[in-house]
Amino acid sequence: MIKASRMAATAVLVFGVLCLPAYTASAQTAPAGPAADLADGSPCEPHGALLADPDDPTIFFHCAWGVAHMKKCPEPLHFNPVVAVCDWPEKADDPAA
Repeated sequence: MIKASRMAATAVLVFGVLCLPAYTASAQTAPAGPAADLADGSPCEPHGALLADPDDPTIFFHCAWGVAHMKKCPEPLHFNPVVAVCDWPEKADDPAA
């Protein structure tokens, strides 16, 4: 019984080691095609940036490797571009507040 489980464990380990280079290579490749621009035509950069939507205060974009991911603040919050968080509307719409 122990010999069979050792053989199975060895087979799983060998299979995993053989697949690992292919998995890590595919996981590190950049997305194909040009980087996505924001609605106003500006590029989504730098990586990790949180940018406000000029038309809707509840929406913001998260830039990840040149691709803009649209996100929405939970109700009733608005995106505050000064501190890059969803905030109370009176603070987000008037950064001096």
